[in-house]
Amino acid sequence: MNKTVTYSEDKRRHFLLVILGFCTLFISWRLIDLSIFNNTKYEQRGVNQRVIEREIKGERGSILDRNGYELAISFPQPFIYIDPQLTDNGVEKSQILANYLDLPGIDESQEAKTILTKFNSPTRFEYIIRKATLESAEQILELNLGGVYIDYEPRRFHISGDQLARGVLGGTTVDNIGSSGLELQYEMELKGTTGIQRVELSADGSTIPTEAETIREAVHGSDLILTIDRALQSQVELELSTTIQEAQAKGGIVIIQRPATGEILAMASMISTETGEVLSTSYNQAVTLSYEPASVLKAMTFAGVINEGLGVGSTRREIPDTWTLEWENNEGNTELEIWRDEYEYGTQEMAIEDILTHSSNTGTILWAQDLGQQRLYSYLEKFGFGQNSGLEFPYESQGILHDLDGWDPSNLNTISLGHGISVTPIQLVSAYSAIANDGVYVSPRLVSHIVDPDGNMERISGSASREVISASTAHQMADLLTAVVENGTGEKASVNGYRVAAKTGTSWKYFAPEDSYESPDGQFDPYLDKNGQRHYTSTVTGFFPSQKPELSMIVIIDDPAPIEEQFYASHVAAPLFGKLASWSLRHYQISPFKEIQLSRNDQQALSNPTEGVPFPNRGDSE
Repeated sequence: MNKTVTYSEDKRRHFLLVILGFCTLFISWRLIDLSIFNNTKYEQRGVNQRVIEREIKGERGSILDRNGYELAISFPQPFIYIDPQLTDNGVEKSQILANYLDLPGIDESQEAKTILTKFNSPTRFEYIIRKATLESAEQILELNLGGVYIDYEPRRFHISGDQLARGVLGGTTVDNIGSSGLELQYEMELKGTTGIQRVELSADGSTIPTEAETIREAVHGSDLILTIDRALQSQVELELSTTIQEAQAKGGIVIIQRPATGEILAMASMISTETGEVLSTSYNQAVTLSYEPASVLKAMTFAGVINEGLGVGSTRREIPDTWTLEWENNEGNTELEIWRDEYEYGTQEMAIEDILTHSSNTGTILWAQDLGQQRLYSYLEKFGFGQNSGLEFPYESQGILHDLDGWDPSNLNTISLGHGISVTPIQLVSAYSAIANDGVYVSPRLVSHIVDPDGNMERISGSASREVISASTAHQMADLLTAVVENGTGEKASVNGYRVAAKTGTSWKYFAPEDSYESPDGQFDPYLDKNGQRHYTSTVTGFFPSQKPELSMIVIIDDPAPIEEQFYASHVAAPLFGKLASWSLRHYQISPFKEIQLSRNDQQALSNPTEGVPFPNRGDSE
């Protein structure tokens, strides 16, 4: 018996067939669209979900000493990070990580909580620890914690230790970007060029170990070859540290330079910590410190006197032990200033050699009066004071040499003695190098060459040299400064078998008003601390061998303990000068230089013996 299909049922059947047909057509169209018309589009979308592009940092260039020994290099070191979106069990994993890791600056009891906040982050990337050790990275890797990853980035290392030439080399940030010293000054040359690499990720976000596709090659940064000699730098820091400790000083500075080229062979800045440990400073005081140099600047005064033909080393005149100056200031008030030598002797006849050898203040002032303000100022400028040295080192000080228009009548006297002027150690040693280099100033250099990634070397030259004094004047000054070492305040700077030219200077340290002593009448003394104590800076600057100079050097001892006369430069800085001069001469195998044959005029000017001078060998007269 045939069953009759009602109209309504037939209608529903047809409707379902129509819907099914449309679905079939839609699915067919999508299949055709996906496989034929837009196959590339959807294939790329899939690739984008599992393939990423990441930056590959170009390795930072190395810093090497003059002999090719590495001083600063970059080396891949691990860091630990997570993808919070691909991790679970954050509480448990945070505790596990805290048990294995030591987070810098975080109390041990708070480490797990700190890590947990990173697991709860809405981002796709969070550092757990940036500077991980190799041991901790291996331990975390063995734990196989899902969503916790190890990767590597370059980090800066000082091959010869963190202390060697620390202030010169400078430092880098955690991102390997120069933050101080040469690392900052030559950031553009040292930093590498970032490359791009395409890698494939697995479902858990880890990198699939297949060959990565390089989109853009990372390029190594350029290398710096310095003028610094690693061996000499190490010896300088060793001896300087010992002297600072023995003198109970707050710090010290040493620079050794080649006068003919301006190359700096060693540059050390060290301080004594509260615990008594002596360390290299991260800030390079050899170029950033500005201070009153005292008697070491007298060499510049007499270089001007001799170069202007006002006298020679043997020229004699009557010198009083006291010099008084009275003048009217801009406000119409009378000013009175008195300068004295260290002890009373009335009036004595002295040669220029006697004055410089025994550091007579009044004798220097008398000759400075003949030289005059204009010419003294001009020579100080030509010697490089009151301006940048040409190193272009970060935060370098220019010192203070006031414009001539601002000088009052007393400035000629005070500045000729090395007071009322502020200089940097690099300025001072470069000025003495000019005397050693036949009167020609050559700007100092720390970088010898830049080597690009292809091995091409670019020589770095300093600013143009200039004549400051004549060669004849320079030779006379060398003899006068040699007499300071052989017969005067620089005796302890001598080196057996060699002739050394040098000058000592001991200056009072200056204090800002808020740190200086206030007398009962409300006046502040800027050369006394709050407790009324005086502090000193002791300096020796010179060159050797004096008749044919190969090296120049400055030694500064900052704030040695004021024990009897041991704070004088002649006692605390001169012995270190002699030790380092002796070591340097042996290190570079520099032979003693026999006396040169002087011209008849030079012999007549320099050979007259000093007579009747009552000065004993003693400390400086500042």
